Amino acid sequence: MTALPGAIPSAIWQNDFTADNLIDYANASRQLSSYIRVLCQEGFRHLVVPSRGSVPFIRAAESAWNLELRALPTYQERYQQNMELIGSPFMQELVLPFSADPNDATQTTAAIRRYWSRVLAAIVKRDGKDPYLGFYKVLVERLAKRSWLSALPRDLPQEKFIFIDTVVSGRAICEIIDAFQEVGLAHCYFILIADGNGNEIAPKYKRVIDDLVSRDRCTIICVKRLFTEDRGPAVSGVWSTVYPQMLNAVRNKYAWAKDAYGAGTFYHQVSSSQVEPVEGIGNSEYNMPVTRMYASISTGIFTALHSLHEMDVVEAKLASTVGRNTAGFDSLVAKHRSEIEVSLRRQLDYQLFRFHKTIEELKPYTPLDKLTTKLLSSPRVLQAHATAIVDVSSSHLVRVTFKDNEVADFMREVDCELKLGKDVLADWFRNR
Repeated sequence: MTALPGAIPSAIWQNDFTADNLIDYANASRQLSSYIRVLCQEGFRHLVVPSRGSVPFIRAAESAWNLELRALPTYQERYQQNMELIGSPFMQELVLPFSADPNDATQTTAAIRRYWSRVLAAIVKRDGKDPYLGFYKVLVERLAKRSWLSALPRDLPQEKFIFIDTVVSGRAICEIIDAFQEVGLAHCYFILIADGNGNEIAPKYKRVIDDLVSRDRCTIICVKRLFTEDRGPAVSGVWSTVYPQMLNAVRNKYAWAKDAYGAGTFYHQVSSSQVEPVEGIGNSEYNMPVTRMYASISTGIFTALHSLHEMDVVEAKLASTVGRNTAGFDSLVAKHRSEIEVSLRRQLDYQLFRFHKTIEELKPYTPLDKLTTKLLSSPRVLQAHATAIVDVSSSHLVRVTFKDNEVADFMREVDCELKLGKDVLADWFRNR
């Protein structure tokens, strides 16, 4: 009988899922939105997203822009801003799973990130015959069972792209920075969302990041607590899948693939069929524990975004109704802002109370437990690969292994793709 997940520890409710943290995420997302808009004006037209942890911020940053857009006073202004949003990096997003998942002592996280940097470099340089990129295409089509055309944006990123990542110690991003230098990705801009207000970054990595900041190639956005980091699809809305067994076979055959053991795929799945928890487990369409938690966190962040926006515009609203020359105008503005903040905290406290109750109702299935991720991801994997074995890492990466004959079949497809020498970026993708 399959073991069941345990309850969410009380410390998580006390330290992570709090009104302060939701407001902090909203503030960080507003900053991110502003930076992206400025960079867009400077010619940066694409986002590259390497990790699950940055996804909640990017989604909220787009919502922040939409809130401002809808509040503009005239149709012409709203239309103009909407056109800018449609042409912005938010609509040209490339997600590549840079997540490192070494499974023996010979594998390093730095080498894994070099692999993904080479995939990205091939896309940016329009090298559709690059073996790293061709191999990724086989992963997407053969293992993830997705269309290659849906894996990349139609308008491919150029040299000036925005790279958004979360940072704790700084090691991962510094490995990526080094890899970018190796493959010639020298014109991107880094926006880093730092845990612990940036105080967790190790000194040797901070020096590298500070150097980029001094050269106007990086901005750091600080948050008190990255409570969504490595917590799985229930908080990010993204599943990442790796195939260590397949990758071993590729590494053993091709010299160029010696660092390919980190290759994987991703998918977004936060919807759910409307069935009860016990009945739903085992159904490939069922995802309710993830859906409920993701929706609750997203709603809390959006509530904070809306109230913060209201605080921004309260002065202008009062000026248009009572006039700036009214006695005690500044005190009136402060009073209204204080009332909005009090209301916000009451809303968030109630939402978190309902959130807690909702999660309790899902017992014994706990969204933050890796076993729940396994129970929900296995049916999806088995629908595509009936004899596969599924496991989940402590950071909720879904690992999939296959029978020997399936590995052999996969290798034949890799051989075929690479021998054809076809440009995998031709036809559909635009290279402007």
